[in-house]
Amino acid sequence: MARSNLVALGLLSAFLSSAFAEPIEQAQRNAVQAQECLVRSNRVLQAYLKRRDTVTGLLPRRGGENAWYVRDSAADLFPFLIMAAYFTDRHVYEHDMQDIFRNEIRHSTRIGSLSDNVLPGGGFESAEPKQADIVFGSAEYVKDGLLPLVELLGHQGWYDRMRSICDDLIAQAPYETPFGRVPSNSAEINGEFLQALSRLAFETHDPRYIDQGVAITRFYFNEVIPKSNGLPAHLWDFEQGKPASERFVLSDHGNEIAAGLSEFVMFLKETKHPAFGECKDSLVELIDVLLGCGLNEDGVWYVSVSLADRRPADARHAHCWGYLFNAVYTTYLITGEQRFLDATTRAMKSVTEKPTYLDDPAGSGRNYKSNAYSDAIESAIVFINRLPDERMAPVLDECVARFLARQREDGIIEDWYGDGNYVRTALMFALMKSQGAWLEPWRPDVRLGAVKTDKGILLTLEAEQEWSGRVRFDIPRHEANFNLSVNYTRLNEWPEWFTVEQDRLYKVSVDGAETLRSGSELVQGLEVHVVPNQLVQVGVAAVVGPPYGTQAVLE
Repeated sequence: MARSNLVALGLLSAFLSSAFAEPIEQAQRNAVQAQECLVRSNRVLQAYLKRRDTVTGLLPRRGGENAWYVRDSAADLFPFLIMAAYFTDRHVYEHDMQDIFRNEIRHSTRIGSLSDNVLPGGGFESAEPKQADIVFGSAEYVKDGLLPLVELLGHQGWYDRMRSICDDLIAQAPYETPFGRVPSNSAEINGEFLQALSRLAFETHDPRYIDQGVAITRFYFNEVIPKSNGLPAHLWDFEQGKPASERFVLSDHGNEIAAGLSEFVMFLKETKHPAFGECKDSLVELIDVLLGCGLNEDGVWYVSVSLADRRPADARHAHCWGYLFNAVYTTYLITGEQRFLDATTRAMKSVTEKPTYLDDPAGSGRNYKSNAYSDAIESAIVFINRLPDERMAPVLDECVARFLARQREDGIIEDWYGDGNYVRTALMFALMKSQGAWLEPWRPDVRLGAVKTDKGILLTLEAEQEWSGRVRFDIPRHEANFNLSVNYTRLNEWPEWFTVEQDRLYKVSVDGAETLRSGSELVQGLEVHVVPNQLVQVGVAAVVGPPYGTQAVLE
């Protein structure tokens, strides 16, 4: 190596040692938390592998009920076991998970690619197909399970599975409206489908997805909402042309329509679609109405409000407090209007100051299950990613510690499909604590943690036994996997922390040994060796550019 290069790398070493001195302990603490999340996720995975049906090979709905329910087993359990296997047991990922995926397609598809519930031993639960149930289950599978899989792990078999289901949801849409056919009379189902359509429209620009999205969006903005006192009725009576319910649900199983509408309006804006102007105005009006009637004294959502007078129908707070704020924050990104950002930050402040919003609230009258904790915790993770708040971090850490402790000795949490949500939250928290980096191969005694610095990222690795492998780095997945031009907040998203661009250059230091790497190399993995009881420090900093030039790289 030329002397000038050695001098430059020596200066880099001095810089990295100084810049990373203080964050080391925080990275080590993060590593301990991430390790616990991964170990616990692997325990859930191993426990449920033992419970597969001996004939179909599918996963149970709950203990003592080996039926595979599309809206439950497929939507809330299976996808997150896939993720657990990917990060903690690659053999299981490549074999058992692919086997379940194959059996899901084989045993559950009933109307085209749309899926129905499967009995233990095989065969459908219902002798005759019930289209409304099949549409609901399939929409749940797409939004809650397949969309997150594609967002996190990219275009694999589940991407084609998702597209096939969406294609058949369009083809089978039974309800005629003046704006086109729609798949359901439920705001939940139409909202879930609209979220999938938004991302597929960004990714493919296929007219089928755009036209179906426009039909659902105009149906709500021009018919349902005006006839429901400015709110999206939970259910719609197509024959009577009026609401079939008396409320709008601001919690889950209802708020999906607001998220879906905001997502699709974002697509209309980014593609300069002629419907954008009218739909943007309608979205702003809807969000203003929701903020005006749906918030409690702390600025956090009620569970539901009445259509007739816009007063609380259920005044308890929505445990998934951030889900509807996804729509509010996306509206801020669309319009730039400060009041939408202010409403979001006010809710974050309240959740920080009153941790019961992240925990089991006293006097709520609820026996919270782990999936409710998951929704609350993940709400915080998504918004910390966009709007970092140092005050919320320790509150979140304490809540997650209590949440993780709910696991039983046998690896099961509560013995139902909601245990998949436990895995989802644990993995999301682990990736936050490692800034999106992960190990290959994973081992339960190896700890990886990370913190961002002014110049890049600092990672620490420790192991109880000698370990050699790769540290892999994340990419801007919203662009790579869905071609999103804006990384807006999304239900069930996997936030991006430290990401690398594959055609950029990065300065890398491993225990003082400096190299220059491309982002592509970091995505494939940085080789690291760890010996017992020795801390390994890794620093990564992007080189300014391009253009680069030799001198610019060395400076």
